[in-house]
Amino acid sequence: MADVLVVYFSRSGSTERLATALAAQLGADLDRVRPAASYAGLRGYFRGVWHSLNRRTPTVECDRDPAAYRLVVIGSPVWAGLLSTPLRGYLARFGGRIGAAAAFWVSGSGAHYRAVADEIETRTGRKLLASVGFAQREVGRAAGDAKLRTFAGALHAPRRKAA
Repeated sequence: MADVLVVYFSRSGSTERLATALAAQLGADLDRVRPAASYAGLRGYFRGVWHSLNRRTPTVECDRDPAAYRLVVIGSPVWAGLLSTPLRGYLARFGGRIGAAAAFWVSGSGAHYRAVADEIETRTGRKLLASVGFAQREVGRAAGDAKLRTFAGALHAPRRKAA
């Protein structure tokens, strides 16, 4: 088991693509948040925006206990300028079990949504070690890959040399 967990929700696949690449760069375990409600398709998109605006916290499932990790990196799409509803549900359930945390998100604009970072910090009770926003158009392109490598570099803990 790794000492870093990348936990994410992805409706369209963009956040999943970043989460998978980040986990590989960090040698981290990967865990997909699975909400009870479906957010697939156009109907799911509007349901997600509505739930996000109304700060819903849906029931979610996942496979790993974040308390077992030194660092948990949270990956989420941005819905209506806010943390996605499935990640809100995840943090409602597990936020208090997370030690050190970092976050990344994907939005149409790629803006640094302070509201997303603030909500994660509030729900975990911890200041984020690092955070970064990606524009949808950056995912899978050179600029996004470079930004992800920089983010991963900021998360590597210094390793002590054996005596």
